[in-house]
Amino acid sequence: MSRRPARPRTTIATAAAVAAALMVPAGGGASAAPSGPSSAGRDTVDVSGTVVVLAGEDGNPDRYSLLLPSGRTVELADGFTAEPLSHFRGTVAAPGAGDGRVLTGSLRSRTLARAASSGTPLEVVDARVATPAAPAPGPAPHSTYVAKVTNFGPIGLTDQQILDGLAGAQQYWVRESAGVIPSWSTVTGVVPVAAGAGSSTDCGLSNNGASFGAIAGNVGAQAFPGVDFSGASPNHLVVVVPDNCGGSEAAGRGRVGTSLASGGPVIIEAEPGTGFRVILEHEYGHNVGLQHSNNRFQEYGGNYEVMGAGPSNYSNPALGTVYRMEEGIVAAGEAVDGLGGGSWNLAPRASGSGLRSVHFINPDDGKRYFVDYRDGGGADAGSWYAANRTDFLVRGQTYRTGVVIEREDASTGSFLVDTNGAAADTGAMRPGDAAWSNASGTVRVGVSGTSTVTVSRSPAPNGALGAGSVGFGKPTALTTVTAAASFPGATAVRYQWTFNGQPIPQADESTFTPSLGMVGGTLGVTANGYAVGFEPSPQASASQVVAPATFYYRNGTKSRVTVSGKARVGQVLTASGLDWVSDLGTTPPGLTLSYKWLRNGKLIKGARKSTYRLTFRDLKKRIQVKEYPSAPGFETGGFTRSDETRKVRIGKLASPRPTVGGKAKVGKRVVARTKGWTRGTKFRYQWFVGKKAIRGATGKKLRISRSLKGKKIAVKVTGSKLGFVKASARSRPTKVRK
Repeated sequence: MSRRPARPRTTIATAAAVAAALMVPAGGGASAAPSGPSSAGRDTVDVSGTVVVLAGEDGNPDRYSLLLPSGRTVELADGFTAEPLSHFRGTVAAPGAGDGRVLTGSLRSRTLARAASSGTPLEVVDARVATPAAPAPGPAPHSTYVAKVTNFGPIGLTDQQILDGLAGAQQYWVRESAGVIPSWSTVTGVVPVAAGAGSSTDCGLSNNGASFGAIAGNVGAQAFPGVDFSGASPNHLVVVVPDNCGGSEAAGRGRVGTSLASGGPVIIEAEPGTGFRVILEHEYGHNVGLQHSNNRFQEYGGNYEVMGAGPSNYSNPALGTVYRMEEGIVAAGEAVDGLGGGSWNLAPRASGSGLRSVHFINPDDGKRYFVDYRDGGGADAGSWYAANRTDFLVRGQTYRTGVVIEREDASTGSFLVDTNGAAADTGAMRPGDAAWSNASGTVRVGVSGTSTVTVSRSPAPNGALGAGSVGFGKPTALTTVTAAASFPGATAVRYQWTFNGQPIPQADESTFTPSLGMVGGTLGVTANGYAVGFEPSPQASASQVVAPATFYYRNGTKSRVTVSGKARVGQVLTASGLDWVSDLGTTPPGLTLSYKWLRNGKLIKGARKSTYRLTFRDLKKRIQVKEYPSAPGFETGGFTRSDETRKVRIGKLASPRPTVGGKAKVGKRVVARTKGWTRGTKFRYQWFVGKKAIRGATGKKLRISRSLKGKKIAVKVTGSKLGFVKASARSRPTKVRK
C-alpha cells in the first residue's frame, strides 16, 4: 500500500555539503550529527525531533509539526512533507528578520519556546528525514486518557456519555483490527482541565488545526504528565471541547500514526447522540495510520469506509480491504489476486470469514484496486449506505448496497472508483449493471447473481512497454534510500522493496529506510512501468547489501572523550564519553561503550574499563583513552580519542596515623596497625618509649617487657611504594599497664 515518502518538498541545494558532513574521519573518530547550514540574512536553529502530522480536514492539506525532545511542538511551514513519526534532523529559520546567525544555547531555547507557544510556522531550510522503524509485530493493547476543556464553554455531554462514546469507538477498532488491538481501555475518568492554549474561537479544530498541537500538548501535560502521546506508543489523548467549538470546519481532528500500534492525540466536539462515537472512530482511524476515503466529487466521499463521512448519527461500516491491506491484517483466504481473470463469489465485507475481496493492479496506472461486496448487514447495519437512500446526494452521489471498487490513494487513503454502467452515481454495482472497465479496456469487472464478481483480462492494444532499469544508492541502516526507475513511455512506476529476496509488506513506494536488523542482508527493489493502453514493462530489479548505521555525536555536546582526575601515581582517571547518536540524533538501542587506555600512545594491557588507576609504570608518562561505541546494526571499530594528560607525577602515599593494637600489658604483645594507607605499601617500623627508640624494636609487633611498665610507648611507620614519595607517621602514645 502507498505510504507518503519521507522527503522534504523544499529544494535542498546543500545535499553535497550535508553528505560531506556525514563522513567519519579516517582512522577513527566521531563526527557531529549533521545540521544544516545557515541561510544568509536569516537566523536559523538546528533542531532534531519527531515529525507529527495532523490530518487535514475540510479540503485542507495535512499539517506538519516537529515534536522536540523537550516535549514542545513547533509548526513547520507549507512545503515540507514526511511520513508520520519520521526522525528529523535539520535546520529551520527562526521567525522574523535576522543576521544570518545560527542560534545556540539559551537564545536557541527561547526562540523555539516562543515558536511553540505562538504557533508560528518555521520554514525548513534543509533536513534529513528517515521513516520510522516498523512497530514490533504482535498484539498491542491501547489506552485512552480523556480530558474535557472547561474554559472554552459548556460541554453538552455528561462524563458518562463521553465515556460511553469512547468505549463504543474503541470497541469498533478492537473488532476491526483482526486481533492486533486485543483490548482498548480508558485509563481514567474525564479529567477537567482549563486549557492554557487556544481559545473557544478555534479549539484546535478551525484554521486547519493551527492551535491543535498547542492545545493537545498543554492539556496532556496538565492532566497526564509524563504520558507519551507522540503516536510512537499506543496511548491516545482525547480532548473534548464544546459542540460547534471553533465553527463548522471540523468536528474532530486527529494526528496520523503509522500502524495499528500507534496512538496520538484527538480533539473532538461533544456532539450529541451517536455522533460523538462515530466521529471518534474516524479520528482514531487517523491515529492508527489511515487517511481519508474520497470520491471524485469530494473529500470523505468514500462512504463505504470509516474514513469517509456519511450523514450524522449513522454508524460506520466495517473496514474495507484497501485499509486492511494497508494495516497488514488481510488473512489467508480473505482476498484473491484477480488480475489473471476469473469469477469469484464474494462473502460480504462485514463477514468474519470467507473470500471477501478480489484485488488487482491496474495495468493503466500501476495502482491496486479492490472489489468488495457490501450487503448492509452485520457490522454494516445502521450505516448510511445500508439505508439505500436515493432521495438526496451525499458527497455528490447516493449510496446503496452492492459491489464497490476502491483503489489505493496517496498516503494511506482510499478512493471510491466510479462504476461506469451502474445506476447514476450510486457508488456500487449490482447484477444487471454494465461492467466497470479501466481506461484502456484491458480489465473489466462485472457482477452477476448476488455477489459473483467476474474479472476479464484483455491484451493491451499497444503491446507491452519496453524494458527499463531501476537503481538506488548504497543502503545504510536507519537512512532512507530512494529508488529511481526509467521505463521508456511509462507514465507511472510501481515499486516493491525486498529483503533477502522476499517482498517487504507495504513497502511499495520509491523510498525505504532499512532497519538495524537488516544490516548484512540484501535489500532489493523491483519496479514495473505502466501506461494506458500498454501491458506493464518487464520487471527491473536491483539489490545491495545493507551497510551498518554510522555513529555520530550529538550536536552541541563535546566532540571527544575526556579524562578527569589527577595525573599522579595512585590516582584514578575517569573517562567521560560522548553522547553517541545516529545521524538523525537518536540514541542507538542497545548502545554500549568500551575503553582502551594508552601510555605514551601504547596500549596498556588489561586497562579496558572507564576508569584507570595510575601505577608506577605511568610515572613521567602521558595517558590517553579511546572510547568505542557499539550497538546492534551499527558500524564497528569507530572510536574517539582523548587528549593526552600532563606527565604523570610521583604519587603521594595515603599515610594516616597508625594505631597500637592489642593490650599494652607486661607480657603481652602489641601490634602496629596501618589501616587506610595506600594499598600495596611496604612498611618499616620503629617502636619508641617516650621519645627514645627502643633498640631492636623494628618489627610490626612488640612484646611488652617489665622495663616498660607504667611508661608510654608509640610506633613510627615508614611506608614506601614504587612511584610514590616515602611517607612516615607516628601513633599516639599508649601507656603500658600492669
